[in-house]
Amino acid sequence: MEYLHGTYSIPLVLLSVFISICSSYCALDLSERVPKLCGRSKSLWMVLGSVIMGLGIWSMHFIGMLALHLPVDVRYHSLYLVLSILLPIGAAWAPLSAISGDAPTWRQSLAGFLWMGLAIAGMHYTGMAAMQIPGMITYNVYWVGVSLLIAFGASFVAFRWSFVYRKTYEGSPSSFSAKCITAALLGFAIAGMHYSGMQAANFQVNGALMHGAGEALQGLDDMLLASWIGAAALIVLLLFAFSQFLERRFAQRLADGNKQRYDSVFEHNPDMVCLFDLSGRVLRANPAAERISGYSRELFVSQPFTRFMNRRDSMKVRACFAQVLEGTPQTLECSIRHRDGRTVHLSTTIVPMIEDGKIVDIYTISKDITVQKKTERQLIEAKLEAERAARVKSEFLAVMSHEVRTPLNGVIGMSELLLESELNEEQREYVKIIGKSGTALLSVINDVLDFSKIESGKVNIKNEPFHLAECLQETLRLFTPQIRHSALELNVYSDSAVPEFLIGDEVRLKQVLINLIGNAVKFTEQGGIEVRIRQVCRRGEQLELEFAVRDTGIGIPAKAIPHLFQPFYQLDATARKHGGTGLGLAISKKLVELMGGSIRAESSPGNGAVFTFTIQVRCTEDKMAVRL
Repeated sequence: MEYLHGTYSIPLVLLSVFISICSSYCALDLSERVPKLCGRSKSLWMVLGSVIMGLGIWSMHFIGMLALHLPVDVRYHSLYLVLSILLPIGAAWAPLSAISGDAPTWRQSLAGFLWMGLAIAGMHYTGMAAMQIPGMITYNVYWVGVSLLIAFGASFVAFRWSFVYRKTYEGSPSSFSAKCITAALLGFAIAGMHYSGMQAANFQVNGALMHGAGEALQGLDDMLLASWIGAAALIVLLLFAFSQFLERRFAQRLADGNKQRYDSVFEHNPDMVCLFDLSGRVLRANPAAERISGYSRELFVSQPFTRFMNRRDSMKVRACFAQVLEGTPQTLECSIRHRDGRTVHLSTTIVPMIEDGKIVDIYTISKDITVQKKTERQLIEAKLEAERAARVKSEFLAVMSHEVRTPLNGVIGMSELLLESELNEEQREYVKIIGKSGTALLSVINDVLDFSKIESGKVNIKNEPFHLAECLQETLRLFTPQIRHSALELNVYSDSAVPEFLIGDEVRLKQVLINLIGNAVKFTEQGGIEVRIRQVCRRGEQLELEFAVRDTGIGIPAKAIPHLFQPFYQLDATARKHGGTGLGLAISKKLVELMGGSIRAESSPGNGAVFTFTIQVRCTEDKMAVRL
């Protein structure tokens, strides 16, 4: 037995490497379409990609075998050749499945990676087994291990690329350079596996057979094998061309579908939809534009949209167009002249249409808001009319209060003078009733006058120095007769942190306290009333004081508390029998708010009530200013 040493044809070696890289690139290019498809289309693309890559690997392998020249006649077994074709096609299926499906588990990844490596290695050594020479082929274990390592390395690269592709290029095509680099790596890896496997082969032949004494070998010769390779290359080219045809057809169908959807939305939109060029001329308008404006679409085309606007609105639209040309969508309200002369108000959204990163057109959607604008104007006019009516009412109440109060003061004064004259008991009782009734009526008129002044904004809060303790004493002194008559207790508690001298509106503070304490006395039959004052916070000279008036009276239902501070509100017949206008708490709320505070009530039936309010004041140490 003799060992044969073959020589390689450099052009065929380079051709095999080139075919390996080209087949890898074709497979990568086709695999980009797989994740975007579904159903039969996805299966078809996977079959095409697997066949192209598999036939490319097989062609590279057998061109590499033809590149090896041995000094003996070499034939190839047909069955092994067919098997060696099927194995690389199955190997290419694994990475394409990983790209097209959901993210595989680690077990699925390991199985696919091992299958691809075994299939590539099996393709090579099946192809080597197809070689028929007048002798035998043995293998170097070291080089066999190297070829297997490269085969599994190429498989790992293919699977790794499939996951990187999914994360990096999902939803967008990968770059040409990225595909070229990946295809080169895969192509060189597969070619390296082939030539390291060829290096592992040792060819031993019988010396006599080597010199032509043996029987003729059966099988395909080099010419037939080259024909097989040429047919495989032709099939690859046809499949690739077919895939490009399918891609163009798919892209055209997708574009037609998008155009139909766009046209449907454009034509059937109930709002005015217009397409403009970058200079602001109308390129296209939908039927709603004709209905809303009254102009035919032919008049719109090639006309500046601002032609149908007044100067102010046209300047607004031009400014918005300038912003849109910089890539910023805009929304504005404008108006156009209808063909019949009336004004149509529009709420318009302007957006840029971008292709390949550039603004090519301007797209507008205009909603007819003429009815809405008319309703808004009517509401504004109604509001102004209501405000005018309220002012007239307040002025009327103020005038009438003054006019009624003047003769009423005369009635009360005359009743007091009449009480000083000689009257019998019956006459004196009648005069007292006249005086009490006049005083009650005067209180009602004063409340109405105060409320009308507050509503009309004619009440000004003064900032003058006053003594807080004296203010409280003067207020409580007014209720001393009632307290004694009802046998009630009246206690006042003041926080030690509250300053003695303050700057604020003493008169309005007294008015609020009189209203709250008066209500407490009115609705308390036994027990007492408590007034507490505390300092909430202090910032320099600025103070926030809290006043709380608590009673042990009949209490207030929880459902009535939110309505207590509304004007003319009274709880029920029990409350109304005590008299009053229902304006006291409403006036107190307005005054407290004018003094920078707030007021609230807490109560439950049978457990009394607590009215708490806060005001903003300033402290002062100028005692002389208070005395003056």
